[in-house]
Amino acid sequence: MFAALAGLTAPTAKAEMPPVIEWYLIDLPPIQNTTGELRGQGYTDLIRWRLIAELDGYRHVLRNSNVHRMLHDIKAKPNICNPAFLHTAEREQFMVYADPLHAQFPNGAAALKSSQESVLRDYLDADGTLDLDALVDDEVGVVAVQAGRSYGPGLDEIIARADQRNQLFVITANRPIETKFGLLAADRALVSLLYPYEYAYVLRNADTVSLYDFLPVKGNVPYTLNHLACSRSPLGVAVIEASNRIIAQERDGYFAAAYRRWLPESLLPLHEAHHLDAFGSPLQPQRFEIQPGDEFIAECMLDGGAWYRGSCQKTDH
Repeated sequence: MFAALAGLTAPTAKAEMPPVIEWYLIDLPPIQNTTGELRGQGYTDLIRWRLIAELDGYRHVLRNSNVHRMLHDIKAKPNICNPAFLHTAEREQFMVYADPLHAQFPNGAAALKSSQESVLRDYLDADGTLDLDALVDDEVGVVAVQAGRSYGPGLDEIIARADQRNQLFVITANRPIETKFGLLAADRALVSLLYPYEYAYVLRNADTVSLYDFLPVKGNVPYTLNHLACSRSPLGVAVIEASNRIIAQERDGYFAAAYRRWLPESLLPLHEAHHLDAFGSPLQPQRFEIQPGDEFIAECMLDGGAWYRGSCQKTDH
């Protein structure tokens, strides 16, 4: 757990306030964690705290939200940022993207093992890869996804077709990953799309872990790139330009390590190859440690404070 706050400072007069960045926080462990012992320690949480530590010309506040609400607000407000976006042409219209933060494994499908032995059997290759495209073409079963989320170019196209055929269950709940498993267990969905580390995180202490399996999807990309994105506004552009300098310094080391701490050891060599392919530079081996300054920022903002120039300030709410 993060250390307790030593104290708060009162904000300066409103006339002297710097530009405010609203960082939207989504409860998507282990990408972003809002509760429990690992609160604030999701891999993009850790990236966020490091960015905030370096972006000292702004006043930083945290907003708890969900993906659907964030995508609505980022179109209407000039100062929203989040470090957990895939790039899409549609979002480019209302978001400005930073350089990629890290390479990550793509989404796949969670399914009950009993479904693999019956319905899914005809759609699995010898190596256990799911032909989701054919599944949707044959109008077999329901696919569960989270509202507003991109699953990568290939999967997004299949999802759109599933929607047209009424084969899609769109989740708007604030705990979408747990909901995806609930839909599978209740036989309301045949497959649920998610990242492999989301799958492992949710089932890590579950008694039902033996009931499920994670399936790669045929034709999927080997990796995707995760981005910081902000509102498409002069403020958003300025934040992204400043962030790109930080990303260039941290991507091969700290940012990659924040992601890799959630991967099983068996996937680390493949991720190292993905990183080299994506960025043309090798990983900087390091033992991952959360910096004390980043811990203080996290504790401040998760408890409702604002961060500005190295100090925690009280907020009006």
